[in-house]
Amino acid sequence: MDETEEEKGDFLEVRKSFEKDPRKVIEIEMDKDGRFSERTRYAMENTLNLSLLSPPEVPKLASEAEALFVLSKRGTVLETTEADFIEGYISPMVYRSSSMKFPQVPIAPKFVKMIKDMNAGSGVPHATITSTINNILDRFFSGYLLVSNRVKMGYGKVEE
Repeated sequence: MDETEEEKGDFLEVRKSFEKDPRKVIEIEMDKDGRFSERTRYAMENTLNLSLLSPPEVPKLASEAEALFVLSKRGTVLETTEADFIEGYISPMVYRSSSMKFPQVPIAPKFVKMIKDMNAGSGVPHATITSTINNILDRFFSGYLLVSNRVKMGYGKVEE
């Protein structure tokens, strides 16, 4: 059996295991050698399924950000279109409420200017620096959730 037949066999086994899996969301799983497991890659592919056909009812990763993280670590070039960028970082309204009060954090003027210019060019009404920064941070921490939790617990600490 050559490699492509072996890969096809593995893929079918993984797909069958997903059909029987009652979970809606799975954790990112790693093999012993540090690579993402076949199940994680399969879940990533189904999380990012942008097909007009309905995607199969199988467990997915918790978020599209996790799937993009897996995809980026597989060495695949990720290219974001302008529409995807605006939809992901500028348009979400979760952090746009004027009633939300947050502590003030200094931001380098060059980033403030870049965000103002982006927001103005995006055509999104009422896009604010605060909402854009919070959207960026939200997607960042969603994509690195497992790593940030491990760092929070002291893993990978830089020794002095």
